[in-house]
Amino acid sequence: MNLLKSIALIVGSLYLVTGGTYKIIKTFRDYRQDQQSSKYYLCRILQTGPQKEALKTTYLAELMGISADRPILFSQFDHRGAEKKLLASPVIQEASVKLINPDTVYIDYTVRQPLATLGDFENTAIDENGMPFPISPFFTPKKLIQVYLGIPQFLWNQPLTDSNTKLALTLLQLLKQLPLEVRKIDVSQAFKGSLGQREIVMVIDEQGFSKHLRLTPKNFAQELGNYLELRKELPLIPQVIDLRIPQLAFMTTSKD
Repeated sequence: MNLLKSIALIVGSLYLVTGGTYKIIKTFRDYRQDQQSSKYYLCRILQTGPQKEALKTTYLAELMGISADRPILFSQFDHRGAEKKLLASPVIQEASVKLINPDTVYIDYTVRQPLATLGDFENTAIDENGMPFPISPFFTPKKLIQVYLGIPQFLWNQPLTDSNTKLALTLLQLLKQLPLEVRKIDVSQAFKGSLGQREIVMVIDEQGFSKHLRLTPKNFAQELGNYLELRKELPLIPQVIDLRIPQLAFMTTSKD
């Protein structure tokens, strides 16, 4: 029994010493890393997201307040504050910031995708959630539908929630399913007080000729279907086509 107790005591002391030694080494190592990181300045920014390098690294650095002439210590960088600064940009939809020892900032972010341009304002696009944001210099020129809302102003980082915008977004989603090359949509008159003034104007390109469609805010889906049936019979000339009265289409030749 004495022999067994002695062996158990020796083995137990070995585990105790090994575990304690490991804890001491780990604590010392973590302390050394903290001490080393406190001496390093941020010098690298890594970015990733669904779109490869959607924004320039210099722009991201500027948003977070990082610059070569004002170096920031790794230990003093507020990554939570940096996330808030990135999200304050109207073109960034989501953002996450992490720190990688000893000198790197890692950014994972998503930019807004333009669904259409706003004809009421210069250099402004709108995404599928009704959020306005600037186009240049962040996005390369694309052939997007131009939408006129008839609104006097807007604020960055605040979605447009008025009736005209909701109608325009519904139209844009519908047009994704239709074989039409739409250039412009005007919903500025869609909710006028007089029924006779309410209309949606849609400009469609038909082999280089413009067709101006006049639609109602309530039955535009059916009226677009009627135009798809009618288009095969139409001459290739600029026209204004009023489809607001059921079963009828009033057509006049227009200047392109």
